[in-house]
Amino acid sequence: MSDDSFDFSPTPRRVLTDDVVDAIRNAILSGKIRPGARLIEEDLAASLKVSRGPVRQAIFRLQQEGLVVHEPHRGATVGEVSEDDVEAIYSLRLALERLAIEQASRKASPKQLAEIEAVLERFNAVPRAEVSRRLVADIDIEFHDAIFRAAGSWRLYRAWETLRSQLMMFLMLRDALPDDYLDSWHRDHVHLIDVIRGGDTAVAQDAIETHINGAKGRLLASLHASGLASSTS
Repeated sequence: MSDDSFDFSPTPRRVLTDDVVDAIRNAILSGKIRPGARLIEEDLAASLKVSRGPVRQAIFRLQQEGLVVHEPHRGATVGEVSEDDVEAIYSLRLALERLAIEQASRKASPKQLAEIEAVLERFNAVPRAEVSRRLVADIDIEFHDAIFRAAGSWRLYRAWETLRSQLMMFLMLRDALPDDYLDSWHRDHVHLIDVIRGGDTAVAQDAIETHINGAKGRLLASLHASGLASSTS
């Protein structure tokens, strides 16, 4: 199967484990299950009213996403965020997004460009008073997801999928949005659409590098201000 022929549409069939994964993931991202907390299969199964089998499978999948870690003598716990984690994940993100925006700049179709723009239109349609940290995080991930789809490489898209949950967790760590954040967020993402449409791959890669490094810097500053950042080295 070539990259260009890959069908990015979601598989409609879901199983119980998918629902359990979503429930536990949402609990982690919303802060209901805090970093470092143990994930006890029996307790989660009782809470979700399912058997331990789907819970065990869900925990394994969340380990693959990077939200959960398995520690000797403690079992599965929610991953904690260190400065080293941020550096590692954002280095990988930058490498993947440079490839994605380069390929999207070369071959994104008008339909794919419209899909990227539609994400910003949905953002603009939400009254500012109703814009939450979770909504901005969801739309941010959706926007970049659309760029990866426009790149047309299923291998690249699969690599991006391994980072999405961890990036969502990072985006959800901020307790509040700065007053000018919504305007700057929209402006920055409009610029990314413009450079993709422009078709200059070097300009596009420079733009995404500035964008990703700025996001990393804001995250590290927020973590330091809240006392959550630490180094594991």
